[in-house]
Amino acid sequence: MQPSFLRGDSNGDGQVDIADPIATLCFLFLGTTTITCQDSADANDSGTLDLSDAVTTLGCLFLGSPPTLPSPYPARGPDPTPDELGCDSY
Repeated sequence: MQPSFLRGDSNGDGQVDIADPIATLCFLFLGTTTITCQDSADANDSGTLDLSDAVTTLGCLFLGSPPTLPSPYPARGPDPTPDELGCDSY
């Protein structure tokens, strides 16, 4: 059974807000955050976790570009695209 998650919800609190790209950046550059569901942090659904995911979340939240994140968003669900990322627990 595939885990259910919300795309863009890097910190796992059930919503996508400014705290999520901050959590992604802290994970990538400072190592001070643990992301238990890396699929959720993969905001652009590229199959990798990198700077572009934080930028995508910020763009969606504050610029409307993209106007929405890839599925599963705005509701939780399974990942529709296979990749190497996963969810340890969520």
